[in-house]
Amino acid sequence: MKLSTATITLLPTLALAQWGTPGSPGFYHTVAEIYSAANCTAESLVWLDPIFGNGGTCQLLDRNDNTPDILSYRVTAEYPGCSATLYADNECLGTAYPAPVGECVQADGGVPLVKAFVACPFS
Repeated sequence: MKLSTATITLLPTLALAQWGTPGSPGFYHTVAEIYSAANCTAESLVWLDPIFGNGGTCQLLDRNDNTPDILSYRVTAEYPGCSATLYADNECLGTAYPAPVGECVQADGGVPLVKAFVACPFS
């Protein structure tokens, strides 16, 4: 089942209303759309995904091992002062792909994105 455009537009807004505060249970600092193909096309949207925690760590994008390869990624909302960087390697040591809000990001050569490092003022 595909999400409607209205739902996709509304979800980041709802997510912002539930940020919580750093250190609170369930706090997340970034919400993004993940895609199973390049160029962040509507047809390849998998789902919206929050990144939890206080930031400052290299985190898996597919935390539950239930996501197709993530070939493109678009941050839709971020806690003030935070910034996300994506990686195609497991250690966040390879090529860094900055992920500004609203921009479609993909790794060179079409390899899947697997990790994120989100820097926040409180991390």
